[in-house]
Amino acid sequence: MKLISNSWRVCSLGVALLVVLALPQLASGVVPVVKTVPWDPSNPAATHTSYPGATIHLKGTSSVQGATIQADWNFGDGSPHATFTVTNMWDVSTTHGYVGAVGTAWTAILTITDTSTGENASANYLILQEAASLVSKTNVAIDEGLWYLHITEQRFSSGPTPGSAGLTPVGGWDIAAGSPGCISANGGAFSCDNINGSPAVDSDSVQAFEVNNHFETGPASDPYTDDVARGLKRIISFLTALPIGNVTQSYVNASCPTPPCVFNPDSNGNGLGIFNVGMNTGRAYYEGGQIMDAIVATGTPTAVAATGGANVINQTYHTIIQDMVDAHAFCQYPFSPGGAWIYQCQSYDDNSTSQWAAIGLIGASRAFGVAIPKFVTDGNQVWLANSQNANGTFGYQSTSPAWGPFAVTPSGLVQLSMDGVGRGDSRWDRAEAFYRDSFCNNPATFGPGGAPKAYTYGLFSFTKSMLLHDPGGVLSPITVLQDSVNPTPPPGIDWYKAEAAPYDPSGVVGQCDGVARSLVDRQGLNGGYPPTAAVPTNGWWYGHSYAGNHFPFETAWSIIMLRRTVFVSCVNNLIGKGTPSGRSPARIDLTWTGIPSAASYNVLRGTVSGGPYAPVGNTTVTAFSDKSGLVNGQTYFYVLQPVSSGANGTTICESNEAKVTIPATGR
Repeated sequence: MKLISNSWRVCSLGVALLVVLALPQLASGVVPVVKTVPWDPSNPAATHTSYPGATIHLKGTSSVQGATIQADWNFGDGSPHATFTVTNMWDVSTTHGYVGAVGTAWTAILTITDTSTGENASANYLILQEAASLVSKTNVAIDEGLWYLHITEQRFSSGPTPGSAGLTPVGGWDIAAGSPGCISANGGAFSCDNINGSPAVDSDSVQAFEVNNHFETGPASDPYTDDVARGLKRIISFLTALPIGNVTQSYVNASCPTPPCVFNPDSNGNGLGIFNVGMNTGRAYYEGGQIMDAIVATGTPTAVAATGGANVINQTYHTIIQDMVDAHAFCQYPFSPGGAWIYQCQSYDDNSTSQWAAIGLIGASRAFGVAIPKFVTDGNQVWLANSQNANGTFGYQSTSPAWGPFAVTPSGLVQLSMDGVGRGDSRWDRAEAFYRDSFCNNPATFGPGGAPKAYTYGLFSFTKSMLLHDPGGVLSPITVLQDSVNPTPPPGIDWYKAEAAPYDPSGVVGQCDGVARSLVDRQGLNGGYPPTAAVPTNGWWYGHSYAGNHFPFETAWSIIMLRRTVFVSCVNNLIGKGTPSGRSPARIDLTWTGIPSAASYNVLRGTVSGGPYAPVGNTTVTAFSDKSGLVNGQTYFYVLQPVSSGANGTTICESNEAKVTIPATGR
């Protein structure tokens, strides 16, 4: 389908959810409010990426629309302007291909004019031409993907909400495919949930914005601030607090050597657990971890919920997450084989469901400081032992892989990370070895049953397992996927950055491309291999998984994977400068922008890109000077690990790597 400048449409709203359209009309003589999307809302000078041959969207919104409302995009490069009538206030975009030397910067200007009154307003949009590389193409893919989520969010007002007055502006992506409300922007149900509505698709979409620094507390000038605020309100509106009691485990584990054993999951003593029951999807634990991730990714544990049922509305996000953790502890399967979750409370063990529980619990623990009860992790290890095969693969509700091993094997790895198990433990090593030895299987040949990169659902949990690797409580994200089981180990694979050849979209996908190259190449393609579009002008991902009910999630999952983060927006601008020894010792000065929820930052240093890294200090501010044993002329590699402000003080995530060389001579 050919896309023109403003052809994307927001899903129409034909769903009986007590909704009303929230499209304000122009008042006579009112100056329009014009917003353009910033690349990084915390840094107004940050530029959107372009590269030679790319066609990108210039992205903006207007407070008004209608026959007299005209948009004008001045591209800033001397080319003819794009001018059109604003028919959709949420999507005032156009496409453009910039031609210029690498390093050239442009300032595009969006002007909205009411031709009936002459009132107008403008906003700038910053672009930088970068070299065509995996990094620049990844940035463009993220930028286009977020815009696609923006223009397909369905916005409406709901209410009255219990405990509040009037209507609450909310939004989401959970309208069921095939319903009157699901008319997707590209003519297909690519952004609509085709499993009859689910807050999980809202949660993942919101998290995709949050891990790219777009928050509900962001500047009003950022169009995505409203998107996230609406999405969070809708997600939380589905949550309900219900009474919970003690748990009686009836199987042997480290916390229960002689069953039966009674445990209290109610860690804050309020007698409640918070459950996702508002949509009646029957998948409370399949979705609960994704909901926790979206709330944790706000980075604001003291924020107060504006929606939700009794004992949810007006509670802090921290309290909500604590009660969701308590609910997950209460609903873990307490009977043999035990230790996992399925769709309903205390119903059985299932690895597919349990990956989401583990992901949510890890985020709650590391970012919000909410402890995971030991009886939960001890019980989970029993389940993993019962569901793992000798070759390292994990099954669904037994050792059987059902749809193939590439969803539930990384699910097992995620759960091992929750339990503090990592490399050096045979359970982890066997699973990682299996995944590494299958990683290069060509999706076109093997399909989702035999190629990890053909299965976006599993690839997402795999990415999380690599970044969450936390043996013994020491965060050590994995860069190079390895097989340590083979007596003659094959070479490791940089699972994120690997490329089969110099970047060439016409090359064969899957021969050993990493996650980033694979996702960039298939953006905008409705399934199929190899890709046929080098530079897509639509930002969705769809059709690359085992089951169709995964497809509407692929855009959000792909953005999060490309951002190489897990449940928060980590430090991504760590930089350093080296000063050689002279009158004083050699030193390296590091600076960065802080992140929410971090009380301090561990600083780690290595001599090889990708680590290993060793701690060199800790700081509570966003700068650090390293003077420990540095040598003139040497190159060092630094990362940060923010430490949670929660009671357990866990490390949250790992930053970008800063490469710093100290000059060879002193002053």
